Amino acid sequence: MTTSEELGRTVLDLVERILVDMPTADFARPAWTDHGQIVVVEDLDTAYQVADDYASEHVQVLTEEPRRALEAMRNYGALFLGEGTCVPYGDKVIGTNPTLPTRGAARYTGGLWVGKYLKTVTYQEVTDRATSAALGELCGRAARVEFFEGHARSGDVRAHKYAGVELPWARSVR
Repeated sequence: MTTSEELGRTVLDLVERILVDMPTADFARPAWTDHGQIVVVEDLDTAYQVADDYASEHVQVLTEEPRRALEAMRNYGALFLGEGTCVPYGDKVIGTNPTLPTRGAARYTGGLWVGKYLKTVTYQEVTDRATSAALGELCGRAARVEFFEGHARSGDVRAHKYAGVELPWARSVR
């Protein structure tokens, strides 16, 4: 992604020249031709917006103020800021995690980290009857909006038991 059409054309030419004798050209070339893009945008704000829409695994930022991307972007696996930092550093030598979200998954998840291997459990306990009744009524309304009648009735039963709320549907199950 660039704000310069001239730079985009230069990069396109350079990639073609590099691929000629690249030892991995047999899979690098199809990767480039099938998935590579050069996108010319009007300004850096648009570049950050488009990059966020792509939600790429790796994002190399080569601007005068690369740290601006930290504030402008949210959807990426990892940012590599400035010409002194390259994507292979993250994969091989810096120590950050190279297992990152692909195919736009950076919109909703980050890279692999130790927390992904931890089992998280929760529990709930409502001990106040009036609170359970109020929650039961709320649950009934919310669940019916989503057409979850079984969930709704579970809430209804508690509203009935703890606050005497009528169960119109109960006549049909007797």
